[in-house]
Amino acid sequence: MLTMQLTWRILVVTIAFGAASAIGWWALPIAAAVFGAITHRDRGGPLVAGIGGMLSWAVILVYDAARGPVGTVAATLGGVLQIKPIAVYVLTLSFAGLLAVCSAIVARSVARSVARVFVPEKA
Repeated sequence: MLTMQLTWRILVVTIAFGAASAIGWWALPIAAAVFGAITHRDRGGPLVAGIGGMLSWAVILVYDAARGPVGTVAATLGGVLQIKPIAVYVLTLSFAGLLAVCSAIVARSVARSVARVFVPEKA
């Protein structure tokens, strides 16, 4: 069960990742890395990043579907890859989620290492 705080957090991250993705697909892992570094103390940070990445790209796909022939593109790309068109959507959203999770995990690890070096431990 999602708490209201987690729901709002995912919503804000989704909006931020969607705005970043409007610049280009490569902005998603950069935004996820920034989020991962900021939330390096939270256990669920990378998971929130992954969900936010997938939801942001899902919104972009829905928006594009309302404006143009996304189904035709999925069918054509699916034919080239020899997969069903629905798999194109699943792969697209999986790619976004994995980019976000991996970027957040790497940035979280770097931020934790930097924090250990520059922040003295409490006695």
